Amino acid sequence: MRRLAQHTRDDAYASKRDYQELHQVRSVRAYSGTPANNRLVLTAEPVDGIASENIAAFGAYIAAETPLKLTARLCWGDSDRAVAFDLATDFTRVGFALGADEQGPLSLELYWDGAYALDIWGLDIGPAAIPDGIVLADVLGAGRSIAPETFYLDHAVALNADLEPSSDAAVAEEGRWLHLKKCSYCGRLLPVDMNRLGSLAFHKHNAKRTHHQNECRSCKKWRINDNFNPSRTVDQLHESSVITRERKIFLQESIILQEIKKRTGEGLKSQVWERFDRRCFNCAKSIPLSQVQLDHTRPLAYLWPIDEHATCLCAECNNNKKDRFPVDFYSESQLRELSRICGLGYGELVQKSVNMEQLQKIMGDIVTYATTWEPRTFFSVARKVQEIHPEINLGERLQFLNPEIHEQLRSRAAAVRLTEDA
Repeated sequence: MRRLAQHTRDDAYASKRDYQELHQVRSVRAYSGTPANNRLVLTAEPVDGIASENIAAFGAYIAAETPLKLTARLCWGDSDRAVAFDLATDFTRVGFALGADEQGPLSLELYWDGAYALDIWGLDIGPAAIPDGIVLADVLGAGRSIAPETFYLDHAVALNADLEPSSDAAVAEEGRWLHLKKCSYCGRLLPVDMNRLGSLAFHKHNAKRTHHQNECRSCKKWRINDNFNPSRTVDQLHESSVITRERKIFLQESIILQEIKKRTGEGLKSQVWERFDRRCFNCAKSIPLSQVQLDHTRPLAYLWPIDEHATCLCAECNNNKKDRFPVDFYSESQLRELSRICGLGYGELVQKSVNMEQLQKIMGDIVTYATTWEPRTFFSVARKVQEIHPEINLGERLQFLNPEIHEQLRSRAAAVRLTEDA
């Protein structure tokens, strides 16, 4: 699929392989002196004959001084739309689209409670430049999971709109620093958060140099997944993603999935979705099967494979949980409810443990794993194991058994800029 995707690209820069380079930029800071004065008003050039069937859009990446609710109101001629967003102290993706029958002046109002500052990058308002081949109705119905990237605004500068004198808040070039990465399809430079992988414009990909995929969320969704997987079922797509992880940590998850399907006649993802009442367990919102993400419940990073104890989560909650143990992510009441639904005992959910069966398998044949895994996988497993069991050092064990292989592994790690101390 990857080779086929490369052959269909029409961007001139793709051969330069610069889409795993990081560029540091600084956001702007919007601030207000009093709790009552916290409004930004921005305008863009009048829109005439707007592209994409009369659709205008707003998008930005915004971090707040303290968690707060931001309301954005986009006005276009006589039409307007207001949407509220929950901002965190880390950068949050915000954006939505507005359709109208008649074009006219385009403006945006942002307002929030409290005399708190906002750090802003890539704020853009304008025509939703949907590329050919992408169905507009699909984009508008995609929700926030791929906004603002899906509107294909530029997001190339901190503030790509004119600040109006009627604004109550001021803007200064003193916001937080962040990193940008180029999308290998659309060519836009979009933000990534290296402390929260996969949280901004690109999905997480541990095998890449920046730990993010080459394509932005929107191009990955509309130009790769939908184009190259048109006939695959939801469960088949999930099994494919699991096979990638299996090659890295040898947990044989594809075999587990096949055995479950053979035994029950249904894919695991469909079963878990129904078991959790077709809702994300953490935020309780209803989600279609195509947007379900199976969480391992007990983290994959600590050698727990996917099984029938999996949890149904939406993309945002799954990304927030990452490799945390249930006890570090859910409340007490959620843990007891999760135990009831997924079948794991409450004691197992509150315990932080490594899968000892898999760990013994690794320790019994550590040289083989060290020579077949990528260096990042070996060092990641070693770090996670020692986090729970300080007395177990896989690096030292490998060095004792085979110093030559140990040194080769360290050299391979250095070659890909991994400096983990084994």
